[in-house]
Amino acid sequence: MENFVECIIAGGPQHGLVYRRPLDTARPTPLAVVTDDGELCTPAARKYGSRVVLLHPRATGAQFLTILAA
Repeated sequence: MENFVECIIAGGPQHGLVYRRPLDTARPTPLAVVTDDGELCTPAARKYGSRVVLLHPRATGAQFLTILAA
């Protein structure tokens, strides 16, 4: 059985996008994603076990709090 981590983007053009990423324990890679505007979103918080919030560099506090509250 393959494990997955769910990533939620806070801010930027893909604000609110949720996607599943395979979790490879043999070759771990950092959780990060480049959005449509070319900015790198990095982990900012973990929600409900395997859900991770990725923060866009220009995300507002309100956008971040909205994702945390959802």
